[in-house]
Amino acid sequence: MPDIAECAERLRQLSPAYEAEAREKYIPIIRPESLKLLLDAAKKSRCSRILEIGTAIGFSTAWLATETGAVVDTIEKDEERLERAKAFWKEVGIEDRVNPYLGDADELVRRLASENRYGFIFIDAAKSRYSDYLDAVYPSLEKGGIVFADNVYYLGLVKGDAYPPHKHRTIVTNMRAFLKKISNKDKFDTTVYDTEDGTAVCVKL
Repeated sequence: MPDIAECAERLRQLSPAYEAEAREKYIPIIRPESLKLLLDAAKKSRCSRILEIGTAIGFSTAWLATETGAVVDTIEKDEERLERAKAFWKEVGIEDRVNPYLGDADELVRRLASENRYGFIFIDAAKSRYSDYLDAVYPSLEKGGIVFADNVYYLGLVKGDAYPPHKHRTIVTNMRAFLKKISNKDKFDTTVYDTEDGTAVCVKL
């Protein structure tokens, strides 16, 4: 297996084309500003094991693995996307650093959280489920570990307390509940960044 520096260089070379592929196929991947925050937070955590909830095509997974050297457990419900992710990780040379799990995140998050301890958890899956994911993973998160959540403002609708449009009501209501939980100063030291769609970085106290 190539060393991590070689993998990182491969990733830098492959990323522009992979990002273009994602845009062409309308596959959501982490945006540049949020990616920088993600990697800064992950490196500061000095973790050896990461849980990623929401793989998509494995773009952020690859960056987490190469920038931290940690093992990444990642969950995805779409088999086609996960297979594309596996091919990408092989190109980068990190397939042995990633443990992919295909299936329902609710079930898999509970299982993995019961089996492992994590220093860093990245939540970027079903927006209405963030609060439930947090409840499931909290016991497995090491003290000083970080929960990183993307898209917490969800189209800008989560900000404030305005009544959300009917079709977005469940997501907005549940995301507001999530933001309330991570604002608990007895459990987390939380910073919410006003990025493209809101990014939360929560350190477990």
